[in-house]
Amino acid sequence: MTTVSIADTAITCFADLNRVSTADLLAYYNSVTGKNTKQFLKRAKGMQQVWALIEPQLIQFEEAAQEEPVEVAPEQAESVQDPVTPAAVGAAPVTAPSTAEEPVDGATTAQAKAQPAGLKARVNELLAALASGPRTVAELAEMLGMDQKKARSTIDTARRVGHTIACVGRGTFALPEAAQ
Repeated sequence: MTTVSIADTAITCFADLNRVSTADLLAYYNSVTGKNTKQFLKRAKGMQQVWALIEPQLIQFEEAAQEEPVEVAPEQAESVQDPVTPAAVGAAPVTAPSTAEEPVDGATTAQAKAQPAGLKARVNELLAALASGPRTVAELAEMLGMDQKKARSTIDTARRVGHTIACVGRGTFALPEAAQ
């Protein structure tokens, strides 16, 4: 069995609880906890309490389902272990020297590089585009390969992190030294 059933309704996610009546939720809650609760203060609170009881069971079902195919097919288990072992060995040096400051900083830098570039990462590109002179938002958006809304957000982000960007006309921005 991979799901929990309440009043003949299979529960696989929190939204499934919407299909169960409050009385059935209360009956399930009382049967699992051994309490004799007469009513939930609010239905939403009752759904949260029931979900807190169901979620660990669903996680156990998922873990058991993931383990079963490995046990059923030993050939697959061997092929799965080969790629996992080098990955685990490769990950060990990053996590092992956690007491030293430099490797931790290196690991943080590696994680930052692996993350997708956000607006903060685009600030340097924005500053480079503005270094050659005043630019309109449309020009900046084209130069940075983004829409105008993102370009304006990047300008706001640059200002938030401490860069001074002057508005030198309607929709035209420049660095203070380039504005003169």
